[in-house]
Amino acid sequence: METHTQHDPLNPINYKEDREHARNQLIFDALQSLSLEYLGEDATEYINNTEEFTDVNDIFDDLQNNGFFDVEIIYYCKAIEYLKENDSSLWDSLEIAKEYGYTLENINSELLASLHATKQREDKFWQDVEPKLNELI
Repeated sequence: METHTQHDPLNPINYKEDREHARNQLIFDALQSLSLEYLGEDATEYINNTEEFTDVNDIFDDLQNNGFFDVEIIYYCKAIEYLKENDSSLWDSLEIAKEYGYTLENINSELLASLHATKQREDKFWQDVEPKLNELI
């Protein structure tokens, strides 16, 4: 004889689980729409743990660890064009490279442009996405 456990919506444990699941789904959906709107890509594909969204820092760390923010600008001409438009003095790019332990001997235009674009994407997350996610969390 087979027994089935029925879902009792009035059970406080089920209610809490349902509420947490609905809240996480709301945050997940918000992350998806916000990342598409402000960052041009669906960030939810880079999330490992969708069970508990308790802190925007955890979401950021998960995205960062899974490469969501990484921008790779290849080809010298594209890198030079990017740097000309976004960091013509190279000051910001060189500072970012220094933070990551690069020296003048091991950098090139593609690396500088990629590091700068990655940092810009991270900053855009904190500026546009984080405040709205924080309202939900």
